[in-house]
Amino acid sequence: MSDDWMGHVRALLYTVQFESDLLEGVEHAIDTIVRGGALGASPARYLASVRTALASSARLSELVVMDRHSEGDVRKFLAEVESRLDGGAGVA
Repeated sequence: MSDDWMGHVRALLYTVQFESDLLEGVEHAIDTIVRGGALGASPARYLASVRTALASSARLSELVVMDRHSEGDVRKFLAEVESRLDGGAGVA
């Protein structure tokens, strides 16, 4: 997979960047971005992108302005997105 995973992860993070607790925005991010087909990507593509992001050494908290959230917060959020997508939550 090319670097298109970054765009998918950015889209997910944009929806929650101002949340006080990123985990509270997981369902909203999945509804809005994944189920909404943002960037023309399927739920399977988002799942692959999240997995690529989590496996990378990239500073995921720097993909969007995340003044309120640490790298660990961002990775926990993405891990929860991964868990829900892997369980079928992103499939309409």
